[in-house]
Amino acid sequence: MVRPAHLAIPIVVVSVPAILKGWTDRALAAGKIYGAGRIPYVSGKFKGKKALLSLTTGSSESYYAKDGDYGDINGILKPIHRGILEYVGFSVLQPQLNYEVAHLTDAERKVLLQKWSERLKTIFEEEEMQVGKY
Repeated sequence: MVRPAHLAIPIVVVSVPAILKGWTDRALAAGKIYGAGRIPYVSGKFKGKKALLSLTTGSSESYYAKDGDYGDINGILKPIHRGILEYVGFSVLQPQLNYEVAHLTDAERKVLLQKWSERLKTIFEEEEMQVGKY
């Protein structure tokens, strides 16, 4: 069975936390995951595997709209989707976006978790998203 990679990360100052960036630089090292005859975006070590990001933010969804204070969430995630995941061969699924989670009530958190649970039941049938080139 093919299992999708799942990264659950917070968005910190419109990027990933430094510890995740450091891990990425070490774990996805040239010659092991890409390079050494592997062509970026074409034949990375994770070709044929799916990946998705599960994200939490402290701000509301409106901040991540195209005209929001932080800008379009898809633009913020493109360096991760394209520059990390697709670069090493992953097909990328739509991210699981959870906004202003620290401000949710217990009932709202339960709904959020129920939706995530439902999505996971059909995750293997999901089509990859088209990230696009830079």
